[in-house]
Amino acid sequence: MDLVDFLRARLAKDEQVARACSGAAWAAAPAGTVRLDGGDEPGGDSGGGPGFVASAENASYAEHIARHHPSRVLQDVAARRQFVDDCEKHAWIIAQGRATPEQQAAQAVREQALRLLALPYAHHPDYREEWRV
Repeated sequence: MDLVDFLRARLAKDEQVARACSGAAWAAAPAGTVRLDGGDEPGGDSGGGPGFVASAENASYAEHIARHHPSRVLQDVAARRQFVDDCEKHAWIIAQGRATPEQQAAQAVREQALRLLALPYAHHPDYREEWRV
């Protein structure tokens, strides 16, 4: 597995998990809980209360969880995928022998950025230490 395949697989998993949790946006609530926005509002869950409530040790933890709600993760995955796709397009152009020295230098920067994108997944068993920056 090369770095791009590794990143695509991790992004696919992130997307899968986020889609399984998606619905209304999450919000931090008092007493260190996280809830779905709109639980008691029109368009909220049908039970009249929050559809998702998670307890956290403190309000900071709850805020962190709420800020990383599924729709945000999906937007992040889409942006990272676009970047990976762009890097692959430029790598293909260079492989065809049509690159200027400037384009080759830019590709080296893109490859470095791909390594940086992989760092949050360094704990994964498929991560290779040679990708570490």
